[in-house]
Amino acid sequence: MNKETIESLLIQVAGADVQVHEVRPIGGGNISRAFGVKSSKGNFFIKTNRAGLVDMFEGEVKNLDILRKVIPLNVPEVVGYGTMGHISYFILKLIEPGKRITDFWADFGRTLASVHQIHATSYGLEYDNYIGSLPQSNKQHSNWIDFFVEERIWPQAKKAENLLGTEIMEMMEKVCSRLPEILTQAKPSLLHGDLWSGNFTLNQTGKVCLVDPATYYGNREIEIAFTKLFGGFEDEFYDAYKEILPLDKGFFDTRADIYNLYPLLVHVNLFGGWYIASVRETLKRFV
Repeated sequence: MNKETIESLLIQVAGADVQVHEVRPIGGGNISRAFGVKSSKGNFFIKTNRAGLVDMFEGEVKNLDILRKVIPLNVPEVVGYGTMGHISYFILKLIEPGKRITDFWADFGRTLASVHQIHATSYGLEYDNYIGSLPQSNKQHSNWIDFFVEERIWPQAKKAENLLGTEIMEMMEKVCSRLPEILTQAKPSLLHGDLWSGNFTLNQTGKVCLVDPATYYGNREIEIAFTKLFGGFEDEFYDAYKEILPLDKGFFDTRADIYNLYPLLVHVNLFGGWYIASVRETLKRFV
């Protein structure tokens, strides 16, 4: 995307007198194109996609707003979003990361615990959003296991049915029927919803800054499970978190693998490949 197009996007939210000085592509994203922009009105982070996915960016704005009300210093500030021609765009104030603080991981654990201490009366959210580029249903439920099965596991499994095959789908049904004896109920906690090592950075003071949320209210165990799936979180993170919000016995050995079926199915739908084998191996443990 050229400088002139970026400038046209910024004019939509920053005014006609904005001037772009520098544009640099930012890698690491699998869903949208991303750019860091220096301008006469400050520095911005811009994501773009096709116009039909503007509701994905709208959801991200709402997600970030929810989190900013709880941890305003650990969430980037939204500038705006919209469409221009055939593209949709999403603009944040660009974060210039500071030097990582000494107790970064412990501070991160405490920060996440403060988010998880925000509760709702039901599981889900008032609106649907996205995880990656995939729609995520947040239809509200009073029972956590019902929500997990009906709004998390089955929508992704059915979407991936042709990739997964009959054997895996049959195992999925059997495992889901066993979930009441495996999973535990808990208060609906506010969740980031897509928390892995690629979805946080540093803020100006060297503390965590959370990005790309797929927010909803759920059992907080599903969030902690996701942090273990792709690695990248240190022991100090978990130790500090558990000092505030202990995790019940059996979580790391059993329930975490069940919860990670959801992000694994998401990755099957986004990328296919070896994630199918990971789903199969997880299901075999619990059939």
